[in-house]
Amino acid sequence: MDKRVQSVKWLYLTFFLLPVLAMAQEKETKKEKETNIDEVVLVGYTRVSKKDVTNAVSSVKAEAIKDMPSTNAAEAIQGRMAGVQVSLSEGSPGADVDIVIRGGNSITGSNAPLYIVDGVQMDNALSILSPKEIQSIEVLKDASSTSIYGARGANGVVLITTKGGRKRAKTSINYNGFLGVRSIQNTIDVLDPYQYVLYQYELYNRGGVQTDIDLFKNRYGTYADLEKYKTIKRRDWQDEVFGREAFNFTHNLSVTGGSDNSSFSLSLNNVQEDGIMIGSGFKRNMANFKYDYDLSKKVSMTLNARYSRQTIFGAGTSSTGSQSTNRLRNAVRYQPFEGGSTVNVDDFDPLFANETNLVNPVLLANNEVKENGRNDLLLNGTLEYKITKDLTFRSVIGYVQRDEFVNQFSGPITSLARQNNDQPVVFLSKTQSRRITNTNTLNYRKTFGSHKLDLLAGQEIVKTDAESLTMNIKWFPKSISAEEAFANIQAASPPSGQVQDIPRTNVLPDRLVSFFGRANYIFRNKYIVTASMRADGSSVFGPGNQWGYFPAASVAWKINEENFLKDSRTISELKLRAGYGMSGNNRIAAFLYNTFFTTSSDYGYAFGSNVTPGATTGNIMSNPGVKWESSASKNAGLDFGFFKGRLYGTLDVYQTDTKDLLLLAKIPQTSGYEYQYQNSGSTTNKGIEFSVGASVINKENFKWNIDANISSNKNMIKSLGNSASASANFYYYPSGWQNNLNDFLVQVGKPVGTYWGYVTAGRYEISDFNYNATTQTYTLKSGVPSSAAAANGAKAVQPGDLKLQDLNGDGVIDNNDMTDLGNAQPKFYGGFNQTFRYKNWDMSVLFNFSVGNKVYNANKIEYSTQYLYRDNNMLAEVADRWRWFDDAGNKVNDPTALAALNANTTMWTPPAGAYFLHSYAIEDGSFLRLNNLTIGYSLNKDFAKQLGLSNFRLYFTMNNVFTITGYSGYDPEANTRRNPLTPGVDYAAYPRSRFILSGVDITF
Repeated sequence: MDKRVQSVKWLYLTFFLLPVLAMAQEKETKKEKETNIDEVVLVGYTRVSKKDVTNAVSSVKAEAIKDMPSTNAAEAIQGRMAGVQVSLSEGSPGADVDIVIRGGNSITGSNAPLYIVDGVQMDNALSILSPKEIQSIEVLKDASSTSIYGARGANGVVLITTKGGRKRAKTSINYNGFLGVRSIQNTIDVLDPYQYVLYQYELYNRGGVQTDIDLFKNRYGTYADLEKYKTIKRRDWQDEVFGREAFNFTHNLSVTGGSDNSSFSLSLNNVQEDGIMIGSGFKRNMANFKYDYDLSKKVSMTLNARYSRQTIFGAGTSSTGSQSTNRLRNAVRYQPFEGGSTVNVDDFDPLFANETNLVNPVLLANNEVKENGRNDLLLNGTLEYKITKDLTFRSVIGYVQRDEFVNQFSGPITSLARQNNDQPVVFLSKTQSRRITNTNTLNYRKTFGSHKLDLLAGQEIVKTDAESLTMNIKWFPKSISAEEAFANIQAASPPSGQVQDIPRTNVLPDRLVSFFGRANYIFRNKYIVTASMRADGSSVFGPGNQWGYFPAASVAWKINEENFLKDSRTISELKLRAGYGMSGNNRIAAFLYNTFFTTSSDYGYAFGSNVTPGATTGNIMSNPGVKWESSASKNAGLDFGFFKGRLYGTLDVYQTDTKDLLLLAKIPQTSGYEYQYQNSGSTTNKGIEFSVGASVINKENFKWNIDANISSNKNMIKSLGNSASASANFYYYPSGWQNNLNDFLVQVGKPVGTYWGYVTAGRYEISDFNYNATTQTYTLKSGVPSSAAAANGAKAVQPGDLKLQDLNGDGVIDNNDMTDLGNAQPKFYGGFNQTFRYKNWDMSVLFNFSVGNKVYNANKIEYSTQYLYRDNNMLAEVADRWRWFDDAGNKVNDPTALAALNANTTMWTPPAGAYFLHSYAIEDGSFLRLNNLTIGYSLNKDFAKQLGLSNFRLYFTMNNVFTITGYSGYDPEANTRRNPLTPGVDYAAYPRSRFILSGVDITF
């Protein structure tokens, strides 16, 4: 069995089963307390006792994350909820956090859940919340719970409630601050200086071309001179670019209090964080004010105002573009020593850059400036009127505004500037979105005899407007600084006959009107029935297709309330649940049912001596018939509790079928377009989730709690509709890191994100060839398939070249030999958390894991392929490649001598052809990560009171402590392509860092 799988199982046994056994043996004492009693969760516009929930809901309360210091709320919930995958796309400051609930339902659309913060819809809400201000997070996972939210509920709903003050409570001031430092955790191993020049010697001398031989001598010296490279000073460019100690200063301040009829809460957050990469960092300031007031015994109101301002600094290592945007390449492939060029290694050499496609990584990092800013404003108010004892009217109105900007400066040595007369280029982007939400509900609750009825009727409108402006400004003076260019774009001066690109604007209005109802009926506190219905009308669809209808129903049976279990001392909760529902997705741009035109000089034409910008419809064809994407979900679950709630958990099985997928389909170019949004095809997700928790020991001076979860999800494409090939239900899709590389397969019967490429078969050996001693040439033996066309740029293969498997046995290795290489879906994933309290000490340990997922390590392909350029460094394993030159620097051709020379080598010669995917780059991405370790000490309550404090706690934390994995890249969780069709691609990701910090939590 794989060692990583064994590690996961062993730790799972250690941290879960053994504590449960210990708990079962522990005798109860009078001081022990029941757990999970009368816990309330937020479900569908109303709060419900957790014991009465009929849906699949995961919940994280403030208590679980209050002692975990983090700048990102999403990190605080990673690994805590079954069926909820939380992962960072890469390790850069402010990096995107992916949250996927029960697998991805959409193919080309977004799989992000719907976020509701204090009753108001927001996008990516966790990125503007501090973990310290969160009261609870509820995740609705099945359609029987999400359908009440209709639009955009198909991918799950995340309900976030922020903390407020308490009535009749004295004013309390809390300060929580920490100071920490980040450092790179691992680097990619590359050739050392001696190995590097030996490889260059082979490249320059193997062909026997005298000009190449002379070029090598001029740059590196003779073969006899190469010994000096064993002792030459090595430049570790990864360390120089990513090796700085990056400090973090985080401050959280909150003031809460209340009177007899009001309460308030004010929270402030400030984060100043450096990135481990030169020029990168993150800055954020947040303020939130919440006020509750009882106008009378029947009328109450809540006002909330939140403002967040954050900026991410640094151009990072990559973007979702192609290979040309890869900045990591320079740190990995730049020559690992000083010298080797007529220009000092720390100066820019344009000739060397053209010959190698590389720029000194330190110079490049300092020559690219990027500021990515975002300001968020949330205003919302709630009015609640208790019309009668049983009937309540509630109205929530919210306003959300987001302003985003990108300022990017590309200095003279960047590739973008070198394409534009070696003059700096500035990219500017501004976007503003505004959303007004109004939700009105009537809630009737009545208990009569053995019957309990809860009825809800509501209406909601969501009005969204957005505008964007982008400008690409070229030909700035070479001496201009980034700050000067941002402040004075008029300084750019186009050469004669050229004009600047016209700024691009975009207007994106979105209107949604909804009506919904929900009924919940409980009989004898044993049998529960819930039904809901929602109708949504969306402006993104054309006339006749604007309305979607989303019904749902669920039932539950509290078995523990039956007479045969009611007096059980062992079973405290046992509830069966089942549900079915439909939810919708409308996440496409507005007006795709009509044709619009955009202008740019890219579509221009010559008029006189200038270029006149033109207009075009773009590459997406309108579709007046596009309509709602809908998901139907079936769920069955079991909630259980034993020993008065000390051992508790849930088990869920589900199936979600999504049809009428909003697919960006490729269409025949005879139409004049390349793509069209269509309702084509369907997907299915099937899975099982299990979560369990235990209060293992609950003594006055020692407490030990554990929570664990494990989930498995299987995704499959059921249909591709009209978007598939006419002859088979499939098509190929590019990841985009290398142009024209179709390395993903989209096929009926396979999961989304299937890697498509060749199977690596090692290398060609001497035994595969006939040798002509007269001409000293090798030719493949008859019957040995050639990889020349696929892997070697059509050059005849030689001993040591990369060999691929001839899967169809036709003797030729071509596209017909490409196959399914696996996918990014794990067989199972989850996490487990333990908290300990001994007197005044506390400790928490949080693990998360994934088993069975594959990672597409595109870096391995690029850094082990020669392709077009020499003088590029390679992965360290290339040192073990096939050799053509002996220890004296002489080329060896004789078969016997050549075989002896390579008896102990295993790696093939780096391919000279274009980049392509083969199984060498598909790695097992299974991992077990100790995500967080926190140790704290709190002053004795009596002593703290003498100091005028109600609480004083010191803590020490390590995030990303260690990762057990066989993956060779920076991080097995890297996911850099940002497209549901191309998951699990690790290409030029910003390295993930370890974070060590210490802080203080003081309450006055």
